[in-house]
Amino acid sequence: MFDGVGGQRAGEVASQTAAETIEEAFTHNSTDGASVELIRRAIEFANRDVFELAETDPAYKTMATTVALIHVDGKSVTVAHVGDSRVYRLEDGRLYRETVDHTDLNDDIRAGRTTREQAAELASRNVINRALGVESGVEVEIKSIHARDGARFLLCSDGIYRHMSDEEIARVLAEHKDPQRAADELKRIVHQRGADDNLTAVIVQMGRARQTPIIAIDDGLPKRLDKSAAASAVSQNAAGGGRIQVEFNRQVDEPTRRLEHQGPIETTESYGKPGASRVLMYTLLVLVLVAGAFYGGLRASDFIKNDASNANANRESDPLQVGREAFERGDYKLAAAEFESLSKRDPSNARALYWLGRAQLEHREYELAVKSFEEAIARQPSMHDAYVHQAAAYEALSEKSKAAAALARYAEERRKNEHQ
Repeated sequence: MFDGVGGQRAGEVASQTAAETIEEAFTHNSTDGASVELIRRAIEFANRDVFELAETDPAYKTMATTVALIHVDGKSVTVAHVGDSRVYRLEDGRLYRETVDHTDLNDDIRAGRTTREQAAELASRNVINRALGVESGVEVEIKSIHARDGARFLLCSDGIYRHMSDEEIARVLAEHKDPQRAADELKRIVHQRGADDNLTAVIVQMGRARQTPIIAIDDGLPKRLDKSAAASAVSQNAAGGGRIQVEFNRQVDEPTRRLEHQGPIETTESYGKPGASRVLMYTLLVLVLVAGAFYGGLRASDFIKNDASNANANRESDPLQVGREAFERGDYKLAAAEFESLSKRDPSNARALYWLGRAQLEHREYELAVKSFEEAIARQPSMHDAYVHQAAAYEALSEKSKAAAALARYAEERRKNEHQ
């Protein structure tokens, strides 16, 4: 995901440019999977492209973007980031902040120059000092971790965590088994608190979601001074030979944010056996990168909106409510029966067909799921998540070419919407 900054459309252009460059790097990768070095080079190429574009056009002179991404290969997850966009991991009741914001203050804490206790008095130094496009070279922070089946990742911009503590984020991720509902709740909370920045979040579910109580929070910063260990975790920008002071003006004009508030929040799930195939995880990663450069917006797709404020709505006002409740409980057979009954009563209801496909997918009825998603798409081509889940169903059937075709249709439909 990307969080662009700059005057007029500059932030949007920076995000889009970086997304396209990284997508191209993965597309032309001839190896199986993606190595740490490939990911590092892809982000460095993206930095170069944003920097060079800014140098050639005065309108883009100040543009830059943060980046945070993950690459899943079986149970191995590579996390890479530049700037203050974050990656969280929820696993077995523990929330881990897998990235540490690139700010002077955090650099000093990690290097042992400042204690966590002193940090509260130095909030003014908590300014981002690294981003794509600021200089011709950039230092990418990257690592690989092992994640078990059931782990959930949240990639988000500062528009989320500025309004929510890590404890609150953990609670939302843990309480909602359906990633989309978790995303909806994040959106509801930050909007309720008067969020004035662009909001971006991506939730990636590995295997089946589990609801577990939160038992620990790890913010990724050292708990005590340990200069020998912390110094190795902090690196200076390779090209600049030191820190970069990136003065981001977050109070941009409304026209700058017009497109940012139109981007969707994406939720991605893997199905089938634990350790989903590399092809599926790769294609879904590309989807995360391309699906919108995520100019913010943190809005759910129209066909699956269900804000927490409507959780107790009268069931008669929402014919999907009974099926959704069964789906949330994990009773996919009952959910499928409810959605199928509704689709027969109202054949034009694309949402019922979409959720029927979701229930069939969870119940491992992959061929039926493919058909349900296709019928939903036929009735509502803009139902973007249907393409993604259909691709997952095809992948579970080992029909990789059809899975790729479904994702290609998704990308094409998104491009149509963006140009309307």
